[in-house]
Amino acid sequence: MTRVPTYNTYINMMNQTLNTKSYVDLYGFQAQTGIKSPTYSGYGMTASAIVGSEAALGVVSNFMENNKIVETEVKAISTSLSSISDAINDMKSLLTQFSGMNLESITPDYTGGEIKFGSNEDIYAGTTITVNGQTYTFTNNGDNTGNNIDLSTLTPGSETYGTDVMNALKDKLQANDAENFVDFTFDEQTNTFSFPLYTIDGESTLLDAEGVTTGEPHTMSDEQSQTLKELQALAFSTMMSLTDCLNINVNGKYLFGGGISNEAPVDFPFKTLEEFQSYYDGINIKYPSFGNANLSSYDIKSSQTGDLELINNGGNTGTIKATGGNFLTPALNANAQTTGDLTFNADKNTLKATEYGAFNTLKAGDTLVLSDAGANSGSYIIKSISADGKTITFEESTPLKQDETLTDGGNAQFSTSFPVGTVINMNGFGNNISPEVQVTGISDDGTELYVTVDPSRWPETSQTITASSKWSLESQSYYQGGDLAAEKRISDEQSIVLDVTAKDEVFEQMYRALGMIAQGNLVDTRNPLTEDVTVDPQQTVERVTQALDLIQDAIYGGGTNASSENVDLYTVQAKMDANTVLLNTVNENLSQIELNLQSNVDNMKNVDQTEAATKLLLAINQLNASYSVLQTAMTTSLLNYL
Repeated sequence: MTRVPTYNTYINMMNQTLNTKSYVDLYGFQAQTGIKSPTYSGYGMTASAIVGSEAALGVVSNFMENNKIVETEVKAISTSLSSISDAINDMKSLLTQFSGMNLESITPDYTGGEIKFGSNEDIYAGTTITVNGQTYTFTNNGDNTGNNIDLSTLTPGSETYGTDVMNALKDKLQANDAENFVDFTFDEQTNTFSFPLYTIDGESTLLDAEGVTTGEPHTMSDEQSQTLKELQALAFSTMMSLTDCLNINVNGKYLFGGGISNEAPVDFPFKTLEEFQSYYDGINIKYPSFGNANLSSYDIKSSQTGDLELINNGGNTGTIKATGGNFLTPALNANAQTTGDLTFNADKNTLKATEYGAFNTLKAGDTLVLSDAGANSGSYIIKSISADGKTITFEESTPLKQDETLTDGGNAQFSTSFPVGTVINMNGFGNNISPEVQVTGISDDGTELYVTVDPSRWPETSQTITASSKWSLESQSYYQGGDLAAEKRISDEQSIVLDVTAKDEVFEQMYRALGMIAQGNLVDTRNPLTEDVTVDPQQTVERVTQALDLIQDAIYGGGTNASSENVDLYTVQAKMDANTVLLNTVNENLSQIELNLQSNVDNMKNVDQTEAATKLLLAINQLNASYSVLQTAMTTSLLNYL
């Protein structure tokens, strides 16, 4: 017999039905998704462990996703380095083959000429001879000073007069030109003075004398000329290839730009070999042989220099003089805090500070001008700077004047200027002024730049250029990037560093070697017998040898420059290979960690869907029964009962 339900029994029955309905919903969710609960509250005591595991899984997944980007960048850098390696090794191979040729056979013949003092008559007094740019004059006035060769003590007409005149020349050359004297021969049997061709340059009255013979400039054969063209074409195309590889852009940023991602790091403005050789003619403007000249940017305006005086020093040399300023950029003020005591050692050609890092803002190759530095004020070229930044070693070509100590730096001023070898663009000076000049030195006070120029476009007499905002002296580094090393964190405990930039020594050496070969007049075929020029017969050999040395150092320096970073291709490729190995190892570990974490989370969150489906069916049946009982109870009233 069914009892009439009270309010309390109705509520209890409704709660039981709703409870059964919740089981239906839960088992339905489990059967459909395989997950134990749609909310963390449904996991009870394991909820905290699940949240922790999922957080760790998220971190691992983020690292793995980020590492895909890093891996792309590392692979791109490695690919570029591999392409550079192939190109530079091809160049090395051809250059080695070229150097194996008899380079003397493709340079002007310098087997020599000779002057025969074949007369014993008084025909020599008053004549001149020019050797290595110095003109010697034969005299009879008793003056044997300087470049005068006194013949007054000799006897004209004697059987040995010609020999005696030749020996007088011999004595003078031995005294005045000892460096080249070994290249001369004096044969007393034939009274013949023999010399390397072009040693005697300029005009000489003796060159028209009877018995004078000279060699002739050599003309390259078609085969030699073709080999040279192929070599220079390959050098230039390798420079273009090097530029393309270093300007690689991945994921919207330049990888060799040192943190400057929106600008190509290498500015190589030349499109053809002819354009390159027109700029670097190899005579007046040579491709810089010092690395710092390639990597320094200066922009000197008239507000710094005042009026300029352009001075012709003869040949292709000149001076640019600042009449109202200088060509210096302040670099350091010496005092007790910045440098401490400064000690000059003339024997070692070094300058030492007592403060660590005193000279860290300077670098090897800089042209350094010291002022208010006592006896050692002047212009110097930095050869190296010690690792602790306390000691500067200067190039032998710029020796210190004396030992000296300046207490607390003595308020000495350190300034830098255009490095030797820098090509300066003469912007705004007009068509009659050489558009480019090359720095060969600077005066001790920084007011004069010594340069090589195109002699056909340089004033024959001094010319003053009035200060104006329309002109400037500018040198531009081929490198437009920065110095930032990018540290990429690839896991909680590990990271890799991408610090290879296009200005690294390895690439600068490559550019320098390639530029030295690609420039004009690698073989100087000018004829000094018809032109007022001096030809260096060793030029080709020296340039090829230096280029080979630079390429070899760039490929593998063997630790010769161990104080620098990224000095050779072996180093940077090994660094990228190490990054690749580390990245692969970390990614494998992260994959395993991800798998373990995911398995742990799944074990805590997942259920057997078949079992859940069975429970769902049972819960549905139970719910149907609950609904049926609830319906019967709800339709039973007191009236029906009575």
